[in-house]
Amino acid sequence: MKSSGKILLTFLGGAAAGALAGMLFAPESGKKTRQSLTKKARDLRKNLEDEVKVSMSKSKGFTFY
Repeated sequence: MKSSGKILLTFLGGAAAGALAGMLFAPESGKKTRQSLTKKARDLRKNLEDEVKVSMSKSKGFTFY
């Protein structure tokens, strides 16, 4: 993986950890916090799946030796 890909994954991981920490310390009720975390996790999963699809389509045609 290229350096820019590692940087992006590190950034996304840090952003997700920060968002999770912020939500855990938020003054919302437990039910609202769980619902919000579930929605954010689904959104993150969808975004990651989309990025993987784009990356896979871009990598088609490359030959690895």
